[in-house]
Amino acid sequence: MEKIKSYLEEYSYLKSIQSLLHWDMETMMPEGAIEDRAKRLSYIQGKMHAHITNPKYKKMLKEFSALDKLSKLQKSLLKELEWDFKLSSSLPQKHVEEVSLATSHASHTWSKAKKTNDLKLFLPQLQKLIDLKTREAGFYKTKKPYDGLIQLHDKEFNSAQITKIFNHLKAGLTQLANEVKEDGRFVNVKDLKGPFPIEDQKAISLFVARKFGLPENHSRLDISTHPFSINISPLDQRITTRYDVSHLDSLSSTMHEVGHALYELNLPRQWEGTPLQEAVSLSVHESQSRFWENIIGRSRAFSHFIFPEMMKSFPKSMKGMDPEKLFHYFNKSVPGLIRVESCELYYNLHIIIRFEIEEMIFNQGLKAKDIPAIWSELYKKYLGIIPKTDAEGILQDSHWAGGAFGYFPTYTLGNLISGSLFVKMKKQLPDLDKQISKGEFAPTLSYLVKNIHSKGRSITSTDLVGELDVNDYLYYLKSKFQG
Repeated sequence: MEKIKSYLEEYSYLKSIQSLLHWDMETMMPEGAIEDRAKRLSYIQGKMHAHITNPKYKKMLKEFSALDKLSKLQKSLLKELEWDFKLSSSLPQKHVEEVSLATSHASHTWSKAKKTNDLKLFLPQLQKLIDLKTREAGFYKTKKPYDGLIQLHDKEFNSAQITKIFNHLKAGLTQLANEVKEDGRFVNVKDLKGPFPIEDQKAISLFVARKFGLPENHSRLDISTHPFSINISPLDQRITTRYDVSHLDSLSSTMHEVGHALYELNLPRQWEGTPLQEAVSLSVHESQSRFWENIIGRSRAFSHFIFPEMMKSFPKSMKGMDPEKLFHYFNKSVPGLIRVESCELYYNLHIIIRFEIEEMIFNQGLKAKDIPAIWSELYKKYLGIIPKTDAEGILQDSHWAGGAFGYFPTYTLGNLISGSLFVKMKKQLPDLDKQISKGEFAPTLSYLVKNIHSKGRSITSTDLVGELDVNDYLYYLKSKFQG
């Protein structure tokens, strides 16, 4: 086991280099450097793949599996190591390098296409990625092609299971949204009017990040086209957000990315390079980001806590507001076109739309050129609105440009997990609301570190919350909007 840990340590160093190159590409890199950067990222990806599929490493795994009297933790580690090796070994190195090269170019092109609302610029690269990922799905030999891509992000679910869960959720959300609309309290809400100076937005984002527990000496907050969090190394967490002087969505984006960074920061450092120092799954990862963004950041208690800071930062915009009005403002529930700006009642419908499109792409052969029409059709069906531009439609998210097909479902699965965590946590932390209203977030973070972060991949989401229960999440939403 020590030999394996030592071998994987080098893999973790290569991964850090890759992450730093990615972070820089999205935040600081001069535009003209994309060709050079794409080649270097492809080279690093190839080195990582060669390292993790090396026959020497395969022999170590075989020796490890042959040992007698493995502890429970060692058995868990072996199971995860073998899973990772199987996935990596399924792919030819040439394919891995080709995907890396394609995603670097596509991400750069997507950013330009979004800014200029030029879908034609991006479509050829999107189709190339679909082709590459269709080929990749074939290497995994799963029951359905899409399942091969889903397992990269969460191996506990497949497309059939997710379809069943999402259909249940869709029905519950539609009913609740209609009731909230009829009630009107969270619909007829006065918006805060800007301008909201960017420096003030940054200051309040950093204030909340520090309050939540993200240390200044182990993190950075920067700007990118699409907010993201990236783990450079255990003690180097980078998060980004985006600012617009006309609204305050940067705050919720920051809270979301802080949730990711806190998880990475508190994974067990003694297992660096191994699965035991990784998140359970991307669904559990998203449960953490959505927990801080929504269950904490959109709570009535948080509105009471943040109200004085917002009064200081935006005195003109906050004129006539009070904590209760701010709570309703944070939870204004009307359908919108942009996923990352969506309220909780409608957010999961955005994810379901993307899931259904991805299922059509990989299980039914949908082409890139036909996605915009399906996109508009599903937005009309589920949200009653249609995008006027591609920038607020198919171009709004960066995930497909990064080749992250199969990732979107984890946002909603994460929401469901966060709802069940909330139900459990309320029983163990009865003073949770009082603590949040006072800005005391340490008990919340301690609970998450003890029960989730510190466990790495030695547990499953089932260990955390049992079988995924849509009703827990619907209960959480009803207690907020109908309480």
